[in-house]
Amino acid sequence: MRFKLLVSGLVTAAAIALSGTAAEAQMLMRTGLMRNVLVDALANRSTVFSSGVLADLETDANFDGDYQQIFDYASGILNDYTVVDRGGVFPENAGIPRDRQLPRTDVVYTVFSLDNGNELFLYRSPLEETARYFIRESVRFGG
Repeated sequence: MRFKLLVSGLVTAAAIALSGTAAEAQMLMRTGLMRNVLVDALANRSTVFSSGVLADLETDANFDGDYQQIFDYASGILNDYTVVDRGGVFPENAGIPRDRQLPRTDVVYTVFSLDNGNELFLYRSPLEETARYFIRESVRFGG
């Protein structure tokens, strides 16, 4: 229940942070943690149109959103997490809530829906100095 409230709060806060312009360029869809190897697998699928480091997004032909908003969001994507060697209930993680632990093998990700119907998958590893992204065909569920 606490996790559900936290995710709901994060989504609401991110949506508010990304709003404020007359025309919404992107809409936050979901956010969370994922193993880096899984993100690499997603980034190499045939449904991915382009990818790169955050600075590349500004000139990416497949991106039709507001670069400055994404840049600002990416700048703080790791702020609420504490990097740990291994996630879970371990003595070295005492006092760090489980939902705020970021193992070095994971990334923090956020998926945005773009006006052109594509999705922007933005992610950041604690092992890199910048965020990365890929733009993919929108994933439709349920037909």
